[in-house]
Amino acid sequence: MPRLDMVDISNNNGYMTVANYKSMIKYGVKAIVQKTSEGTYFTDKTAKTNVANAVKAGLHVNGYHFARFTTVAGARAEAQMATRCALMAGLGKDSVIVLDFESNNKGWATNAAIIHAWVKEVKRMGYPKTDVYTMGSWTNSMPLNNSGRGGWIANYPSNPSGMNMYKSYNGWQWSSTHKFPGVYGGIDVSQMYSDYYYGSAAKVAKPKKAVYYDYNPKVIYARTEIKRYKDKEFKHPVDNWPAHTVFEVASLIKYGKVTRFKLANGLYITANEAYVNRLYYVAGGKTKRVKSVRGTHRYKDKSLHHVVDWWPAGTTFDVQKVVKDGNATRIKLSNGMYISGNKLINSFVK
Repeated sequence: MPRLDMVDISNNNGYMTVANYKSMIKYGVKAIVQKTSEGTYFTDKTAKTNVANAVKAGLHVNGYHFARFTTVAGARAEAQMATRCALMAGLGKDSVIVLDFESNNKGWATNAAIIHAWVKEVKRMGYPKTDVYTMGSWTNSMPLNNSGRGGWIANYPSNPSGMNMYKSYNGWQWSSTHKFPGVYGGIDVSQMYSDYYYGSAAKVAKPKKAVYYDYNPKVIYARTEIKRYKDKEFKHPVDNWPAHTVFEVASLIKYGKVTRFKLANGLYITANEAYVNRLYYVAGGKTKRVKSVRGTHRYKDKSLHHVVDWWPAGTTFDVQKVVKDGNATRIKLSNGMYISGNKLINSFVK
């Protein structure tokens, strides 16, 4: 089964004792995330006691606010509510204040604006560490990189044994019904992939050396928010574009020890692989399985002119090989049909 690195506690679990937490520590729990507030109207009355007892047990403590806002003004108001309640609960500046965003999905543009407004206000109010929690089906509808790595994703497989889902995020909440000996009821549990929720005293992994493209992949997409510049020196910014924006690359430009992408419109963006990725799989590559992101058509031909059928988001496909078609690639399936080689349509599984 996945690890039990962190537990999510709220008034639904009642008041937690030091003994409760010590029972969890025996199974690998390192941190808690305590609900502190919801909307502009609810304060979790169990938070202060639960946080204090977790600290006594030796756990790092964090807090979360359940979002109800749909506007920038609402986001700021709820951010103020969240920070006041976090302070009353005893959470310090080393605690992550999480935005639990699963109530209203207004689409990328609106979600990005209101989430950024909430994060900015929480930081202004004195809490520098934030993150966003949401369900797996919403990950493409909002920015999730507030901590550099970013995002805490919920998805509850019927049998999570041997699984490591959402490894590119801070953590994966894999069950909401886990039982700990001596602890009442089911507990939300998460497997974490970074030390972000464990506090500044946690061992910090040595950052990986930046890797830059040394060839022109022709078409790329942004992994995170991307800034465009007039010049390769990056002294004159033009604008910002959200994660998953697609760019056409005219050429790869050398700049000192790194590289830049010159776009088809003459502007420049980074060629750092941490921030951008080639849009299409490599022809002849070793990809064995992909999963539909938003729904996928299967085709008779690699030019994708003759549709056979459509499969919903989450469907996995076994790959026979990746073949080139102009500047794009297609995935030839084990049954001889074709699907798009666009990673934003069919994401990598294996």
